[in-house]
Amino acid sequence: MKIFNKLILAGMIVLAGITTNAQSFGFGCLGLSGFYAGLSREQYDASGINDYLNYQLYSNTLTSTPIKFEKGTGYRIGANFFRAKFSKLFITAKGYYQFLKEEHTVSENSSSNIISKYTLSLNHWGVGLDIGTNLFWVLDWKILEGNVTFFSGDFTSEFSQDNVILNDSKFSLDKTQIGYYVGSGLILHLVPDYISVESTAGFNFVKIDKLKRTDALGNDLFINNAIPGGGFSVTIQLNVGFPF
Repeated sequence: MKIFNKLILAGMIVLAGITTNAQSFGFGCLGLSGFYAGLSREQYDASGINDYLNYQLYSNTLTSTPIKFEKGTGYRIGANFFRAKFSKLFITAKGYYQFLKEEHTVSENSSSNIISKYTLSLNHWGVGLDIGTNLFWVLDWKILEGNVTFFSGDFTSEFSQDNVILNDSKFSLDKTQIGYYVGSGLILHLVPDYISVESTAGFNFVKIDKLKRTDALGNDLFINNAIPGGGFSVTIQLNVGFPF
């Protein structure tokens, strides 16, 4: 958690500097900037999960078509803790929670009507800062956004026949994994200082070494090198502001 502590300390230093130098930099506004909710799509390299899963499928002759986990979609809710406005720039501190999920379903190659559903969930917290500038009165350019992310997650398998669940299993993270995000975007002000639409595109840096589950006999099973890398990410959200 040293990285998280350093981020908090950096945010306090930035806030103190903003307050101290408000007049000299043309400071305009500082306060709880508001809340937001939106939709996200994130890509990742889930080669470890894909290798494990497709080996199991081929071994059980469930399908001849490989399954590939590669991108998740979900909802994001968060808050802009404060936004400091200067004559040409603004700085925002923010935090959010992201629900992220990808699902695949396959049918067994027989008349038994067995359905297998596989779900990867990569929910995470994020905290960070962005810096931007106003292009014209209704449009801001978010030059750079940087976040630290804290991932939890699991990979589940569910087998059912005629809509009755026969068996299920879950692989989970042993501990929270830390990742990073760097992006840029645009903010369109529908009602200046109160309602805006924000779009962001960037890259997630995340690595999940292994997922684990314990079987009925107490044996630990692993998916190694589950997610060795992150990928491209896009988010669009609605901001509701409360300027001070």
